[in-house]
Order: sequence, then structure tokens, then C-alpha cells
Amino acid sequence: MPRLLAWRWHDPPAAGACGGGCGPLGLSGRCIRAIRLMARMCAAVDRAAAEAADAGDHVFEVIADWVNLSGFTATGATGLGKAGIYLNNADYCDICRNNVSENYYGIRLSYSSNNNTLQNNAANSNNHIGICLSYSSNNNTLSSNNALNNDYGIWLYSSNNSMLQNNVANSNNYGGIFLHYSNNNTLANNTVSNNGYGIHLSYSSNNTLTNNAANSNDYGIDMDSSSNNTHTNNIINSNNYYGVYLYSSSNYNTLTNNTVDSNNYGIVLIYSSDYNTIYHNNLTNTIENAYDTSTNQWDNNAEGNYYSDYIGTDNNIDGIGDDPHPIPPSGTSVGRYPLMHPWTGDTPLKGNLNHDGIITPADAAIALRLAAGGSASCDAATLDAADVIRDGCVTSLDALMILQAAAGAITL
Repeated sequence: MPRLLAWRWHDPPAAGACGGGCGPLGLSGRCIRAIRLMARMCAAVDRAAAEAADAGDHVFEVIADWVNLSGFTATGATGLGKAGIYLNNADYCDICRNNVSENYYGIRLSYSSNNNTLQNNAANSNNHIGICLSYSSNNNTLSSNNALNNDYGIWLYSSNNSMLQNNVANSNNYGGIFLHYSNNNTLANNTVSNNGYGIHLSYSSNNTLTNNAANSNDYGIDMDSSSNNTHTNNIINSNNYYGVYLYSSSNYNTLTNNTVDSNNYGIVLIYSSDYNTIYHNNLTNTIENAYDTSTNQWDNNAEGNYYSDYIGTDNNIDGIGDDPHPIPPSGTSVGRYPLMHPWTGDTPLKGNLNHDGIITPADAAIALRLAAGGSASCDAATLDAADVIRDGCVTSLDALMILQAAAGAITL
């Protein structure tokens, strides 16, 4: 059993203030053996080293709420299941600016450890997992942590409603960020590279992945038996096998506004992964930009994806290919509205109606056709881009102004 050392005891800091209300404890440079924290307290130090009493102990074991740990180096808890910092049924704790390495787990939250903040920690070179949330550890915030050179960087097991943002999980043997039986989590602005799996979801639903960078892994983002997840604005490049990989009945997911470039395969859906919606993605420079053995929708009923291997034409110059893009291997799923140019966002440049990023006479020709057919013939985004005089409809005057802008005479 880890022994409880003498500490100064403080009132809990203000909510959200990591280490707030605590002065340094004067432990800089000292080597501390294993500690069990059993009551509200705050321990904030400048680079104090803490080491497990033996490999079978946690370094810090927290079994109380409102405990703050900041500034420690915690090592040596290499026994099976042991951690540098371990929270057991502990809530409202702040774990910040710690360096946890050479343990089995770096930081582990378990058994309903809820509403905790883990921020600016380095959980590197641990034997198994850098940061682990397990067994109904919910509503936690993981922000700006590094989890490098572990077996797995960050792992959520049966833990829900947490925010993972601005973390770096690189160069782990098997996975950067793993969610297993974990729902309603948000992953935003994380970087995962040089892992086996960048971001992996298994049996996990209703999660949101946005603005993450999953590059140079074996698999960029993959989902196993995971449904109703949303992937938006992620960059998924240069992965060895698959950029995005959905399999084993991963259904009803939405993938939009993602950049999937220079992977072996771009977006792949197999093994009864049905009813997914995929649109406004840029799929470029792969052996197969898209591959689908299931039944999915590769558009939003008006616009689809940009495929760098699309060979169709656009005779009406509206930015959408005249011919559908067959999705291999069998073509059961089809890209009905392939984009002729890479998708650049939901707010198009005024007057740029063919989505090529510049205003040309071709855009004026499209505006004339819209004027002849009535504004009701186009979707809301196209109407907004074509209605340059902002009178709620598209007329020949809009086409004239777009033509003048193409010549450089005016700015829209």
C-alpha cells in the first residue's frame, strides 16, 4: 500500500484553475516515494520527482475529489495496471503540467472518475497507455497533453461525454487515440501521426471528430462497428493503408469537409457499413480515392465529393460533373454529383459558381442560365453566390456584374 506523506493541505482552488490557490511546496529536486491522496488537497511543485515505492504500486493514487496535482515527474509504476497518476472514483480533480513516464499507464482515470481536467501533461514512454479513461469515467476534459512513444497514446474505454482537444498522440506502437465502447465524445484539433492507427473507434457512437490531423499512420481514421459519428474538417494524409476506413456495420455516419490525400486508399467502406453520408470531401492522389462494398450516399442530394481521378465533363460549367462517378469495386454506390474542383468551404466566393476558386466568364454564363430558369432552380448556397446585388433573386444584372468582375473592372 502506498504510504501517505506529510503535505500542506489547502482549500480547493477555483474551478478551472489548475493549481490555483496553491503555493509551491518546496519539494523541488526531492525524490518522493508512492503517495495516496485521500482528501481534498492541492499539491503544486516545481519539478519534484515522485517514484513508485515498488513496481507494483501507483506513484500517485487519488481516491478523493477536488485534488490538484501539478508539476510532478512520476515514474516507476511498471507493474500490470499500475499508473504514474491514478484516479479511482475521484471527481473534479486538476491534473496539470506533470511528466509521467516509464509506468504501465501514464495517467489513468477509472471507476467513475468524472469531471476532471487533464491539461499540459507529458505522458510519454509508458509501457502500455499514456492517458487512459476507463469504466464510466465521464465528462472529463483532456487538453494540450502529449502522449508519445507508448503502446497507445490516449484510450477511452466505456467512458462518455468527454472533450479531447489540442492533444498530440504521435509515434505510439499501436494507436494514437482509441475509443472503445465510448459515446458522445468530442475530438477536436488533435494531432496523431506515426502510429499504427491514428484515431480508432470501436463499438462507439455519436462522437464528433473535427479539425484533427491524422497523417503518416498505417490507418488514418478507422471505425469498427461504430455508428452515428460525425467527421468534419479533418486532414487525413499520407497514411500507409487507408485514410478513412469503416467496417463491420459502421452505419449512419457523416463524413464531410475532410481532406484525404496521398493515402494508399482514400475512404473505404466494407463489411456491411451502410447508410453513411459522404460529401464535400477532397479525395486525391491515392490508388483508389473511394472504395465501397456497401450501400452509402456519396453526396448531399446536390453536391458530392472531389475525386482527383474523375474523368467526366462539365458541359454546363456549374462545377458538378455531368456524369456520375462510379465507386469501385462494383459501382453499387455512385458519386452522383462529383465536384469538378476541390471543395473549399460552405461559404463560396461571391460570383464563383463553378467552385474553381476564381471568377471567370464561365461563372457569368452560369448566372445567365440561373436567371433564365428562375432563382428557385438552384440551392441556397449557389443563390447566395450568384445574387451579387443581394435582391433575393438571380437576374441578368447579376450575370453582368460577375462578367465585369471577371474582367477586373469591379470587385464583388
